[in-house]
Amino acid sequence: MPQPYPAQQRYHPPRQHYHPPQQHYRPPQRHRSPQHQHPSQQHYPPQPLHYQPRCAPPPPKNGPGLAAAIIAPIGILFGLIPLTGFIAVICGLVAVPLALVGWSRYRYRRASNGRTTVFGLIVGIGALALGAWGITIVFGVTNQLFDSLSGPAPIIGASANQVGGATARLGQAVTFDDGMKVLVATPVTFKPSSYAAGHLRDRAIKVDITVTNGTDKPIDAALITVNGRHGGQQATQIFDSQRGLGMQPAGTVLPGKSITFPAAFSIGQNPAEVQIEVRPVIMGDPAIFTGTI
Repeated sequence: MPQPYPAQQRYHPPRQHYHPPQQHYRPPQRHRSPQHQHPSQQHYPPQPLHYQPRCAPPPPKNGPGLAAAIIAPIGILFGLIPLTGFIAVICGLVAVPLALVGWSRYRYRRASNGRTTVFGLIVGIGALALGAWGITIVFGVTNQLFDSLSGPAPIIGASANQVGGATARLGQAVTFDDGMKVLVATPVTFKPSSYAAGHLRDRAIKVDITVTNGTDKPIDAALITVNGRHGGQQATQIFDSQRGLGMQPAGTVLPGKSITFPAAFSIGQNPAEVQIEVRPVIMGDPAIFTGTI
């Protein structure tokens, strides 16, 4: 008998899971010119950063101190002439407050010219002193002239037989008939300091002048005047504050009292005759002293 066919079995193929390839979708890009791009898509070059300080320091305020240093020397120049002493006082009154304001700013670091301010302050005080001295001389001369014109009171000075003044050698004394006595010591050479004024020639000499009031009336020392000549030329008087020279004597010389003060002159290089005139009072005759230096 034929063998029966075995039972047919169904074929089951192996199951495989299909994985389609993954593709990322990229939308098509459109090329646009930079001017048509969106502002968020445009690229700008980096901008440089500039550093700015938080607060710049203010500039120094040197005006008051500088003004004082300019005005004060002008007052000194006017103070050397008695008739313009009031201008020196005005310059001093302007320079001193300006210097004080400038010093205050320098202390609080709002100015940087401390030395200039101190210079203006010192010179301003000197201008005030010179101006006061000039005003004193002008008023004294005016009062004395008024007294001489208003009455027959005699003028303290040389007597009638000494018209033109009395002459003596340096180192000797001159005595007037009314008792006034003037002595000029022998001159000595010296070297002025760097701050001296009036040294315009080659050499400098210094003399000590003594005035003795032998009259019966007091005299004003501020009215004593001194002049000098050397070799026929004017010998300018030297003002040197460091040496104590050039300042006009002050105060009242009582009868029987004396006053001594120094005076310095600028003379030429070659030896020549020197002439020093001392007038004890305005309107009086001078005492003239001569010598060769």
